[in-house]
Amino acid sequence: MASRKLVFKVCVVGDGGIGKSTMVQRLITGLFISQKITIGTDLATWDTPINDLETVRLQIWDFAGERRFRIFLPNYARGAVGCLLCYDITRRTSFDNLEEWYNIVKSNAVNPVFILVGEKLDLADVRRSVEIEHAEEFKEKYRIDRFFETSSKSGVNNKKIFKTLTQLILERREKEIGREQELIK
Repeated sequence: MASRKLVFKVCVVGDGGIGKSTMVQRLITGLFISQKITIGTDLATWDTPINDLETVRLQIWDFAGERRFRIFLPNYARGAVGCLLCYDITRRTSFDNLEEWYNIVKSNAVNPVFILVGEKLDLADVRRSVEIEHAEEFKEKYRIDRFFETSSKSGVNNKKIFKTLTQLILERREKEIGREQELIK
């Protein structure tokens, strides 16, 4: 029997220069590769098996964080079933801007899974400006599904974030299929 591949579109959003592209490259290559600023959007794919017969492919839309590119985000967010809402734990302004990023994605994607991601955990001891409690408050206020802090340099939580996102998308998909089947009956 042939294996089946499920494909899900996910967006990675947040201010420029916070480590989104580096996080995606760490996932894809397993290496810390310092990235240049993203222009527009970058697209990457990551496959993960979910059982013997099925694989999930995440189409990862890494969106540029500069204000001049934000006009394009509503179109890029359409069709997304997941979103990594990212900020730099050493740059308070990147956390303060999360509401805008959240609202753009929420308004243009249909019921996406959100994960809040604090980047640059390796700098927490020397330069942290966003406390975990503030991130937890944001998560609760906006009903974000999960919250992680990560470091692309060390790789801590990198794959766990994407695996958790995949699992949450699959769980939400199963619930929606179940509801649709109930309506048909």
